[in-house]
Amino acid sequence: MTASVLFTNAQDRVLIVHPVHPGAPWALPGGRAEEGESPLDAARREVREELGIEVDLQPQDLLMVEWLEATRPGRRARLAFVFEGPRLSRADTRHITLQVSELDAWTWATREAALQALHPRIAQRVQVSLQTTGSTLYRETRNERTPTR
Repeated sequence: MTASVLFTNAQDRVLIVHPVHPGAPWALPGGRAEEGESPLDAARREVREELGIEVDLQPQDLLMVEWLEATRPGRRARLAFVFEGPRLSRADTRHITLQVSELDAWTWATREAALQALHPRIAQRVQVSLQTTGSTLYRETRNERTPTR
């Protein structure tokens, strides 16, 4: 199970982060839930660890849940949760301190630039989430085929 947070700013840009792994695409802040951890708690923890900021995410901030079929034998299907974070101001972003063991950069990107920089599967999640702000969406992705709505 993974949980990520979609942050925007007053200019309607999307906050994306870059993992330290060579060749890794940009991503949303977030990551895997730990054993026994809820998706909401995982999202809060990951933002705290990766960006060094506290966010007061609530259950109603859930934008989407996506079920992803296992991509090869021996792997398990997983759930990906995307939460809507608060709109961040310049003052908020002054407090960002990256977790250098996982991230080497963060930036504000236009929607279009973010969708180009993100892994295609994550970009689809972001695109749908940006279009459905204020409601919750469930999707299924079956082995790289077109997601069902």
